[in-house]
Amino acid sequence: CSSLHQQTRSNNNIDLPRRDFFQSSLLLLGTTQIITNRPQIAIAAEDTPASTAIPVSSTIETTTTKPFHSAAYTLKEYTNSIVASRDTNISPKEVYDTISSTYLQEAYDAAIQSNPKADASPRALDVGSGAGVSTEVLYRLGYHEIDALDWSGEAWTKYVVDDPRGYCPEGVRFYELDDERYLDQWRANGNNSKNELLFDVIVFNFAVNESKAQQFAKELLNKQHGRLLAPINTSNDYWLKQTYQVLDPEGKVLWSAVDVGAWSVQFQPDVTQDTCSGIWCAPFNGFQKKR
Repeated sequence: CSSLHQQTRSNNNIDLPRRDFFQSSLLLLGTTQIITNRPQIAIAAEDTPASTAIPVSSTIETTTTKPFHSAAYTLKEYTNSIVASRDTNISPKEVYDTISSTYLQEAYDAAIQSNPKADASPRALDVGSGAGVSTEVLYRLGYHEIDALDWSGEAWTKYVVDDPRGYCPEGVRFYELDDERYLDQWRANGNNSKNELLFDVIVFNFAVNESKAQQFAKELLNKQHGRLLAPINTSNDYWLKQTYQVLDPEGKVLWSAVDVGAWSVQFQPDVTQDTCSGIWCAPFNGFQKKR
């Protein structure tokens, strides 16, 4: 596992009190959990999802190599978000059930069929990976080449790097970057001209405006079968309610839901946006916006 760290937090950040889940009105996907030493063979959605949720794949990931693991993998609860670090929550379990959907599994199957080499591995981009829970869900689905990024590396370091139960294999790369800085770097490396470096799936773990979701879908997804899953604001810059959507490489909506099971879709706001306000946003969390 490799890491790229870049300062995105203000050095003069004040250590403000943090709200627990019951004090917070906004949720964040993709963070942490605690797991026992059981075999790594079950997909992330251990329980049957509610009937209103996106269908969940029955594919079980089996591998002889040591798999990616976050030491924060079992704290998820249905309908509840749990604080994992000062910048990150563990999302409700409905979120991880949705990531384990047939739409993302279909992208995996298509990627394997288009590249039948024995060492071929579908590629995933995990945006807002937090403590690596969403990364582990993707890994268990079969995505063993993953770029995971988060502007704050605190939770990732705690649960993937420093905790002895955590493990990050070579195919998983963590970037301590926000999505805009990551995109700039990805473009600068010329990756947009290399089809093999496009992503089969992209997962956003925080609320975004429709324009950002479409931008990432059109620019970074595999043009034949790529899929992007994101909680998209019901209105531009309205951070209090999102619609979960799956987009194709042209940015067209393949599936959407305002409720997943008993949970009404609501995520932490996009920290890069000027309209982001409150304790999750600059200047309260110390995030430095790109200039």
